[in-house]
Amino acid sequence: MTPAAITDKSGQKVKFPAEFPLSTDMLHHRPVPRSILEILPLKNRHSLSVSTGRSALSLALDSLPQEDITGKAWLPAICCSSVAAPFLARGYTLLFYGDPGRDGLPPLARGDVFLYIHFCGFPSRAAEKLLSDLPGNRYPFVVEDCVSALFTANVGEFGDFVLYSFRKFLAVPDGGLLLSRSPLKTALEPAREPFIAAKTLGSLLNSPELLRRGEDLLDTDHAPREPSDLGRYILDRLPWEHIPGARRKNYAILASLIPGALPLDEDTVPLGLPLFLPKGKAELERRLRGAGFDPPFSWDAPPGDPKKEAERVVVLPCDERMEEEDLEKMAELCLPFLS
Repeated sequence: MTPAAITDKSGQKVKFPAEFPLSTDMLHHRPVPRSILEILPLKNRHSLSVSTGRSALSLALDSLPQEDITGKAWLPAICCSSVAAPFLARGYTLLFYGDPGRDGLPPLARGDVFLYIHFCGFPSRAAEKLLSDLPGNRYPFVVEDCVSALFTANVGEFGDFVLYSFRKFLAVPDGGLLLSRSPLKTALEPAREPFIAAKTLGSLLNSPELLRRGEDLLDTDHAPREPSDLGRYILDRLPWEHIPGARRKNYAILASLIPGALPLDEDTVPLGLPLFLPKGKAELERRLRGAGFDPPFSWDAPPGDPKKEAERVVVLPCDERMEEEDLEKMAELCLPFLS
């Protein structure tokens, strides 16, 4: 069913907000028959449920043998600024790298931390292949970010640590998972209740202001935290098995309308369709939002990145709420920017 539009702070009607609305009816559902954890690669790994992807990353950094790290962390130039925050809070020096498939790996050293992302749900096989070929004296601690690849198959088995978050795909206030090859510290801080309250009420009331307030509270929080009881309750009741097929179908329709779109392989369940715009993303994102299409994320380039690739990448939504006519309208908006 097509969702009702919500109004953002500029007065624009947003038909497809980046965050999923939560209905009060959902709170009365019985638990779904199959847990989402069943599709994740838990075998032969240490695992711990956490509040968010940021909590998972914070816990991973705290679980590293401190005597073996160099204090340098390599992050992709296209990534969320929230990824940097746990590193900076722990005194790391941040360095950024480009597309490994195009540029290769940066000059890694043993004891560095290297984080890579399955961007928009597409597996980063190039990074994994290059890392596999590194000699032992250059091999870093590897953090595999699967936040955008919750439903993508055959990921989450490479990194020393693997990060998951459920908020990009589901209407939950919090919920995430950390996988590790080695034992994890298990002492977690309690869930941050003001954050949970703002995100839950924001989803129930379709309030962008409350949703932003929740994110503002999260921006200053770098502690590894437990998942909230409310988040667990909602996660247990949200149907999810229809999502992978619906996203793949919508992506295929959208990709057929947009020249040069990345093709789907059999593993990928996309978070969105990435577009590279040489002249920059700002105007297209403005038009998309004006038409009611909120990108699932929009990242700024990190300080010191000479290529500023993040300023030229737009991510189009293709989630299960959308109908073919919505995808066609979105493609029409994009085509003038691709000529």
